[in-house]
Amino acid sequence: MNRLFNFNQKISIKIPILISISFLSLISLLVLKSAGNFNREIFGFMFSRAEQQILWILIGIVLFFVIQFVRLRFFHEKMYLLYSFFIFMIILPFFSEATKGAQNWFLGFQPSEIGKIIIVITLAKVLSDNKKHINNILFLFSSMLLIIIPIFVFILQRDLGAVLVYAFVFIPMIYWMNVRLSFIFFLISPILTAYTILSIQIYGYYQASSKFPYIILLLLIIFNFILLLKFISNKKQSNRYKLFFIVFYIGFNFLTAFISSISWDYLENSRSARLSDLRGRIENFIIPSLHENAGGWQIKQSMVAVGSGGIFGVGLGEGTQVKLQFLPEADTDFIISSIAEALGFISIFLIILVYMYLFYWLLIYAQYCSSNFLSLLIIGYSSVLFAHIVITLGMAVALAPITGIPAPFLSYGGSFTLTCFAILGICNNASNNG
Repeated sequence: MNRLFNFNQKISIKIPILISISFLSLISLLVLKSAGNFNREIFGFMFSRAEQQILWILIGIVLFFVIQFVRLRFFHEKMYLLYSFFIFMIILPFFSEATKGAQNWFLGFQPSEIGKIIIVITLAKVLSDNKKHINNILFLFSSMLLIIIPIFVFILQRDLGAVLVYAFVFIPMIYWMNVRLSFIFFLISPILTAYTILSIQIYGYYQASSKFPYIILLLLIIFNFILLLKFISNKKQSNRYKLFFIVFYIGFNFLTAFISSISWDYLENSRSARLSDLRGRIENFIIPSLHENAGGWQIKQSMVAVGSGGIFGVGLGEGTQVKLQFLPEADTDFIISSIAEALGFISIFLIILVYMYLFYWLLIYAQYCSSNFLSLLIIGYSSVLFAHIVITLGMAVALAPITGIPAPFLSYGGSFTLTCFAILGICNNASNNG
């Protein structure tokens, strides 16, 4: 059975998905009408930002309905072909010009958006087909390579947003497959170690009196101590295995710390403009308000916009940060700040509730799928959307770095809007036919 479409599948639109898309899209169009004063000619007609978004939403709705007839097992069968196509696609931006400091666009679209759909399919197939080996550390490392390869490409393209979103996918999916918590912590710990080392070096250079990196270091030590103590107390594992795991765990973290340190020293001493830009982005990741030319200005203006909105907002089109164009990317990366200024904290609170409502039901749908593959698809795509939401909310209040990540169904965008509709279309299909 090699067909892409199956017109005999069960077709029904889940109410939570319908409510979430409708509410968020409505808020988006209301704010874009005042936040995005960019007209564009399409087929000889001039369209405003809000009108352009209506077109993308209509195309997204069509895409959503078409996906309901897609036989999702087809993706399972063609995973290797899809992954090869994905790697080819994300290499293409190297042959185009950089946009806003990142080299992640090719012919007007971002291949990483299509990749978000494919990478989840890839991991879902590999993890579901190898459930017996899911608690084998070597299998987990080999599976993680599937996502490390594109992450390395995105680092070279200086696309920090894609790096964070892709990195967010793997852990929730293996957790859903009941991987041992000790293995999950093992995979997370090098990330925490690298962040701690970079924090110490960057804060030491710019803010010598700050205690933040040493607080992070103390928390990391406590985290590792509790983890290893709990692992040692596990009577199900042999002493030889415990010794091997502890030595490997400590050695892996020390290796990560060493590589992080020498890599940062190399970036600091490099005279390459490309590496200098990468260094600035990493510094702004650790200290979001550090460099005005790498995100500090946007964060300052975002904080002003959020603060001026108060509880109920100043009204659509009345906010000075957006109306006078002090807030950059008010219709895309900082759409949350635009909404907060215009409609206030109440609107942001409602948006968060709608997102939580959506994720609650996506988890319910994943739980009731009889197929591990379809269940993992829902978990993986939920993780993608969750990463976008957390980062965009954090960017608005200086809790996350400027990464160029839009908010699902709120920010203006063509490829991203279609990706969001495709993601929920697949989740809806999986919940009906899983």
